[in-house]
Amino acid sequence: MTPPTKKAKTDITLQTKCINTIRAFSADMPESAKSGHPGAPMGMAPFAHVVFTEHCAISPTNPNWANRDRFILSNGHACALQYTMLHLLGFPQMTVDQCSKFRQLGSYTPGHPENFVTDGIEVSTGPLGQGISNAVGLAMGEAHMAATFNTEDVKLVDHFTYVFCGDGCLQEGVSGEACSLAGHLGLGKLIVLYDDNSITIDGDTSLSFTEDVAKRYESYGWQVLTIEEEISEVSALDALRAKLEEAKACTDKPTMIKIKTLIGWGSAKANTHSVHGAPLGSVDLANVKEKYGLDPKKMFQVDDDVKALYASVVSETEKKVEAWNALFAEYTKKYPDLAAEYTRRMKSKIDVEEIKGLPISGDKPNASRKHGQACLNAVAGDFPELIGGSADLTPSNLTALKCSGDFQKDTPQGRYIRFGVREHGMAAICNGLFAYGGLRPFCATFFNFAGYALGAIRLSALSRFGVIYIMTHDTIGLGEDGPTHQPVEMFESLRSMPNIHLWRPADAVETSAAYASALKEAHTPSVLCLSRQTLPALDTSSYEKSFKGGYVLSCPTTPDKLNLVLIGTGSELGFCVDAAKILNESGILTRVVTMPCVDLFEEQDEEYKASVLPSGVPTLSVEASAVHGWHKYSHAQIAMTRFGASAPYKDLAVKFGFTVDNVVSRGKELVAFYKGRSAPALGDRPVFINVQAGAGDH
Repeated sequence: MTPPTKKAKTDITLQTKCINTIRAFSADMPESAKSGHPGAPMGMAPFAHVVFTEHCAISPTNPNWANRDRFILSNGHACALQYTMLHLLGFPQMTVDQCSKFRQLGSYTPGHPENFVTDGIEVSTGPLGQGISNAVGLAMGEAHMAATFNTEDVKLVDHFTYVFCGDGCLQEGVSGEACSLAGHLGLGKLIVLYDDNSITIDGDTSLSFTEDVAKRYESYGWQVLTIEEEISEVSALDALRAKLEEAKACTDKPTMIKIKTLIGWGSAKANTHSVHGAPLGSVDLANVKEKYGLDPKKMFQVDDDVKALYASVVSETEKKVEAWNALFAEYTKKYPDLAAEYTRRMKSKIDVEEIKGLPISGDKPNASRKHGQACLNAVAGDFPELIGGSADLTPSNLTALKCSGDFQKDTPQGRYIRFGVREHGMAAICNGLFAYGGLRPFCATFFNFAGYALGAIRLSALSRFGVIYIMTHDTIGLGEDGPTHQPVEMFESLRSMPNIHLWRPADAVETSAAYASALKEAHTPSVLCLSRQTLPALDTSSYEKSFKGGYVLSCPTTPDKLNLVLIGTGSELGFCVDAAKILNESGILTRVVTMPCVDLFEEQDEEYKASVLPSGVPTLSVEASAVHGWHKYSHAQIAMTRFGASAPYKDLAVKFGFTVDNVVSRGKELVAFYKGRSAPALGDRPVFINVQAGAGDH
C-alpha cells in the first residue's frame, strides 16, 4: 500500500469534522430550497473530501487554469455536494448567500450543474450518463493535447480527469458506449469513483439492476478497484487513498473505483429511496447535525478549523498554478512556435476572415456530402484544433482527414477518431472534447441517427458548446435503405431547439458557408445536413449571403410585380430553380429563395426578411421534410406528411412530389388560388418577448 499523503495524516477528528461539515452543508441547501437531493451528497462526502483535498487541483482565483484537473459530477442531482466543495475551496461565486438560494432564479446554484452559470463546473450534468461520457472526451482532450504540445523536457499538459457517478449513470446506455471507447483507447488519466449505494428512485437497485458492473467495466478494458468497507467509516479513507494512488499509477487503462456508500448517512431515512430526492425536513436535519457533532440550530456551518484546512489546500493549488505559469514561460522561450499555437488554440476562437480554404469551387454537380468532404479537408490543415470522426460511417460520411492519422491508444496525437457504432456516446464525448478547451470537435453519422444522439446534441446547445455535427444522407434521397433510415421529422426537431444552427446547403458555395459558420460559432453547435444524391451546381449562390441564412437566388423582376416565390433548401432547391424557369417563361414571374439555415435567417432583422420574402406574394416552400415549421414562411408546402419508403431515389421523388413538374403544377395552383387578391402577409403579426430581463439571464 502506498503510504498516506501528508494531508492524510491530518488529525482524524478534523477529517471526520470536515466530512460531516460537507454532509450537513450539502443537506442545508435542499432544506433552504424545500427541493433537492441530499442523500447522495451525504453518502459521497468522504470521497469528496479526499479527492478535493489531496488530488483534484482546481483554482478559485483562476477557474480556467489550463492544467487544472477536470472534475465531473456525473450524477448531477447531487450538485449540492459540488457547490459545497466549491464553497469550501473559496470560489468567489459560491458564497453562503448563494448556497442559501439553491435552485432559485438567478442563483449560481441551479438544480443541476450548469457550466455557463457557475465557475468550477466543466459540463452541464443531470441527464444521467452524460457526465461520465463527457469525461471520456475530457480525458481524450488531455491525451491529445499532451501528445501535441509536451516535449521531452517540458510536460506542459499533465493532469487527471475525476468523475463521481452513481448507479443511474451506469444504467444509461450512453455511458456504456463512451466507456467502451475509453477502455479501447487506454485513457489512463481517467478515474471514476462509483457511488455504489444500491438505491434508485424506485427503490433498491435489486429491482432492476443486478449485473456485475465491475466485470462489465473490466471487459471494456478498465482497471476496476473495489473498496469493500463502507466508505462512511473514516477508517476506510486510507483504503480510498491507496486505491486513488493505484489508479493514478495505472497509465494504460482508465480506472473505476467501486465504493460502497450509504445514501443519506446519518439520516433517519438513510439507505432508502426516500432520502434521494427530497429535503430531510427540519427535525431529521437537526438530529443529523447533532449526530455529526455540529450545532443543530445553525445552517451552513463551517468552523474555523475546517476553513483553515481547505485554505491550506487552496494555498497549495495556487503554488501549482504559479509553478505551471513559470513552466509555460520557460516553454515559451524554448518552443516559441508551440507556445504561440497553444495560446491561440486555448482562446477557442476562429474568425471567418482567417478561413482561407473556403469557399471551395464547385462548378460541377455533386452530392453535398462530397462538397463537405472537400470543405473539411480544406480547413483541417489550417486549423489543427479540428478533431473528430464518424460513428463507423467514414466511407459514407466522407469525413476522413487527409492531414492526420487516427487517434488510437498509441497515437493520441491523431485527429481522426473511430467512434464505432456509438452515436450517442460520440456526441457526448465531443461535448467533453469541446469543454476541454483548445479543440473544435466534429462528429458524423447518418442524419437519421441524430435521434440516437439527441440527448447529447441538446446538451451541446444548452452548454454553448460549438460542436460540429456532420449529418449525411439527410432525406428520402438516400433511397433504397427505406423509411427506417429516412429522417423526415428531424429537421424541425432540431430547428425548434434553442441555440443550434441547422444547415442544409444546396451546393459547394453554401456548403463552404456552412463550414465557415460552424467554425466561427464557438458557442453554438452546428448541424450540417448533407445529401447522398448528386445536386446541381448553382450559378448564383452566394458565400457571403449564405451567412444570413436565406437570400434571393434568382428574381426576374421587382417585388411589386412578382407572382410567386419558391423557397427551397438543400437537395430540393434545384427543383425550384428549374421550375422557376418554366414558370417565368409561362408568364408567372417567380422568385427563388434559398434558405440554407433557417435559424440564421430568423436572427436577421425584419427589414431584411421582408426584402427576401415580400409581403402579399404567394409563397411555396419545397423541402423533403416534415411540413411543420414552414407555415411561418409559406402559404403552401411541398413536404413530407408521412414516413418515406424503400425505393430508388428518383422513384421516391416522383412518389412524394419532389419533381420539377410538381413544383410547377403546385406553383400555378397557388397563384390561381390567390388570383385577384393578395396572399396573407405572413410576417404581419406581433412578436412578443415574454422572457423578463434580469435574474436568470446567465
